[in-house]
Amino acid sequence: MTDPMVLTLYERPPCGYGCAGCPSCRPQVPLAPDIAAALASTTLVSVNPTTEPGVFALAATRKIGSVTVDFLTVRVEPKTPISNVLWMMGYTRNPRWWSRQTTLVGTAADFVEALAEAFVIAAEQAIAQGLLSGYREVEEPSTVLRGRLRTGEQITRRFGLALPVEVRYDEYDEDIPENQLLLAATLILLSNVDLPVRLRTRMARIRQSLADVTAPTRGAEPAWISTRLNLRYHWALHLAELIIEHNSVEHRIGNVTIRGFVVDMWKVFEDFLMTTLSDAIGRRGGRGLRPRTNTTTRYLDQARTVVIEPDLLWSDVSNRPITVIDAKYKILTAGKSSPNADLYQLTAYCTALGLREGHLIYATGETHPRPVEIIGADITIRCHALDLTLPPSDLLLSVEKFVADTERRFKGLDTCALPV
Repeated sequence: MTDPMVLTLYERPPCGYGCAGCPSCRPQVPLAPDIAAALASTTLVSVNPTTEPGVFALAATRKIGSVTVDFLTVRVEPKTPISNVLWMMGYTRNPRWWSRQTTLVGTAADFVEALAEAFVIAAEQAIAQGLLSGYREVEEPSTVLRGRLRTGEQITRRFGLALPVEVRYDEYDEDIPENQLLLAATLILLSNVDLPVRLRTRMARIRQSLADVTAPTRGAEPAWISTRLNLRYHWALHLAELIIEHNSVEHRIGNVTIRGFVVDMWKVFEDFLMTTLSDAIGRRGGRGLRPRTNTTTRYLDQARTVVIEPDLLWSDVSNRPITVIDAKYKILTAGKSSPNADLYQLTAYCTALGLREGHLIYATGETHPRPVEIIGADITIRCHALDLTLPPSDLLLSVEKFVADTERRFKGLDTCALPV
């Protein structure tokens, strides 16, 4: 049997600089073909063959987390502070609540361990006074009449038989959505993540406390409503939602079982940025429209066959486009222009929307906005970088400043859009 092996990598710069041929960035590991294929399927790392048969080079991508495949556990840690990553993930779900949470409990150096530790502490605090109880509606067959008779089901299912009777009634117990969500998150962490014994022991105790709670079906977890009665559960429930939303890697390829927890950093960055931008724009009377929330379809061509979907379209109250913004989880290198493809994309957006200005916001790099004036068109693409290492309050201020500066500038521009 092969001895367990743990590899820790760090999120690779999206540009790939400094990684080619570097042993610390691209460790070479002997793997059986099925193990290599299973690891590659997780997308946490890229798996490439080397000149030596049976040896593969692993490289981090734009994902973070931990996966275990057979004897090998691979962890990819973010370059952004772990507390900031967790905060950005939570802020996207509930900006009003998470804007007050600028720190997270725990000092773990591993991302998944930090998330698990924060959840364990929050869950322990939530259930310290006992599990929350509440009313839930139950529909079931019974040998006695209780609550209300479900006449339709009695006729169609029992064909006139007197017993059992189909009834509906309210039950007051601990099997409520709040406890089910805590149980779902606990099971995900226990079954799919390689964690220290100290955390697994504490999670096992939480699992025991929730022994009488029904585990919800994966992908069909119940919703909960914030009330005064479940106030002590709020922190644990927000963390549970994060764990459930990003879920875990758990599947089998052939005889190889894969388990783990993987998060797309590009999506964390994009969702956080678009959420904060939309909020800041809304406070100024505008509208920040994302593709899934924008009911108006816009096209690049006259025949209306090529749809354009910018990350965020800044519109006024009459739905007239003002400017367009795209998030890029890339490095904006000091002294250099943005990648050509990014500039082409924004130029196409501005042309189709009749705008004179568009914005590219990168995850890191030179933070001073650099304008790129397009030849043959009255279009300027402005490139920005957001420093994700800033404390959460400063991150929000950076986004607020960008929106304020942009608003002041376009108020002096003719922003009339072409018909779309």
